[in-house]
This record gives sequence, structure tokens and C-alpha cells, in this order.
Amino acid sequence: KSHTNIALLYDATRVRPKSLAILREKVQKGGIEVLFAAGQLERAFARPHRTLFPTFMVTDRPDRIVYELNRGKVVVLIHGTPFALVAPGYFFDFFSAMDDLYYPGWVRTFFLGLRFTALVVTLITPGLYVALTAFNPGVFRAQLTLSIAGSRAAVPFSAFFEMLFMMIALELLLEASVRLPKSISATATTVGGLILGQAMTAAGLVSDIMLIVAAVVAISSFVIPVNAMFYAVRIARYPILLLCSLYGLVGLGIGLVGLIFFLAGKESFGEPYLYLPFDPK
Repeated sequence: KSHTNIALLYDATRVRPKSLAILREKVQKGGIEVLFAAGQLERAFARPHRTLFPTFMVTDRPDRIVYELNRGKVVVLIHGTPFALVAPGYFFDFFSAMDDLYYPGWVRTFFLGLRFTALVVTLITPGLYVALTAFNPGVFRAQLTLSIAGSRAAVPFSAFFEMLFMMIALELLLEASVRLPKSISATATTVGGLILGQAMTAAGLVSDIMLIVAAVVAISSFVIPVNAMFYAVRIARYPILLLCSLYGLVGLGIGLVGLIFFLAGKESFGEPYLYLPFDPK
């Protein structure tokens, strides 16, 4: 109904023909009556194969678009919106920022390593805490084991419910920071987080060590530069946490192996999702 113009941009000498054919077929099918945002196309294209992890890069940066065109990708431009879709989207693309190109090589490598370290920390730390606290406390040194046990002595919940309660509280704080006006969001969430953390530890609902773990998890998740992957990783923590609450460290291994198998079997417009975007030379 809106008759919105859509343009497919690509470098004919570099584009992957299979990805271009799949994307062109999806655009021609349409299926949206009124198109006013790039996110609508993203949902429409992913509808037959709904998945947690994004297969599109959504960007409003011209330098990112030129960079991706030079790498053989297809860019979808929509009239009336500054955002563009870039396909295919590989897993490792969502951990790179355009600012990395302007840094020396070793600095860029350091920040990339920092982001992947943050990915591992935010994925496994909640489940690892539950597994080590509830199933395998012998992994710690005796002093640390006694410290954790003393900190949790007044907590009436299991480690799983303690961690789940804290993660949901963090999600509420993050959502509140997004929805509140920018002028008060930072102050409100900071004060709310401090009061909430202090009140919960004073009431014996969570332990002091749990607050440290939750803070590390939250800070690590913020390191991921692309929002679509940021939200996906936040949700992927919960199945791993559940497996760890059932099977301990074995559950952590099952969750990580299952996640890797899932990503390895996933495709983005005919291309492997775990494709390594490095120069073949």
C-alpha cells in the first residue's frame, strides 16, 4: 500500500551470486503492506526461519555500507529511512566496529579480543556461578569456598533462583534506562541499581558475591558493539543457566557445545554463519 522504493546495492565483481539471488527473491515476494522501517524487512526476511541470532546487519553509517559493499555484500536501502540492511551477516561481523579500522593493528586486535572475552564472560558466568556453587564447590580453593558459603548463609533461595532473580532485576533496569527520557535515565538507573543492590543484600535475598557476578555479567554484555547481537547474547544466557542448574559443569559443557553446533549449522543467505571474515591470502 505504501509503494515504498527499495534498492539493492552491490559490487557486481565481488558479490556472492547465491546470496544476491536469495535476497532478490525475498524482496520480490514482499509480504508487507506498509513499509516504513528497515526492521520490518528484517523480520519479514527471517520469518520462515525464525532464529535468535541476527542474520542482517542494520546500520546508518555510510562508511560501514561502503566497507561491506567492498567485501561483496548486498545492501538494501529503503526510501524514507536512514537505516540500511546488509546481507549476508556473519557471526563475527557483529563484534567489529568501524572505529577499529582507524586504529593500529595491535590496538584493533586487542579490542577484538576484549569483545570476544566479554562474550564468553557474559554467556557462561551466570551458569558457571550456579554450577560451582551448587554442584562443584570443590573447584574453588578452601578459603574462597568458605567465603562464598558464608556470604550465602542468610540467602533463603538456591543459587539458581538467586542468579535468575538478579538477572531479571538487571534486565528491568536496562529496559528502564532505554524507556526513560535521556535526561534522567542514567541518574535513575544508577540510583535505582545502588538502592536495589544495597536493599537486597541487607534483606538477605542475594549475597554480596552475587552482586559482583551480576555486575561483571552486565558490564561484559555492554562491550558487544551491535545491538542485535547484544540482545541475542542476553537471551542465550538463560538456557545455559538452566542447564547448569540441572547438571552443573556438565550442563555448562552441553550448553556451549549445543550453541556452537547451532551456530555452525546456521546459514545467512546461503553463506555459513560462522564464516571467518579474514583475507584468504
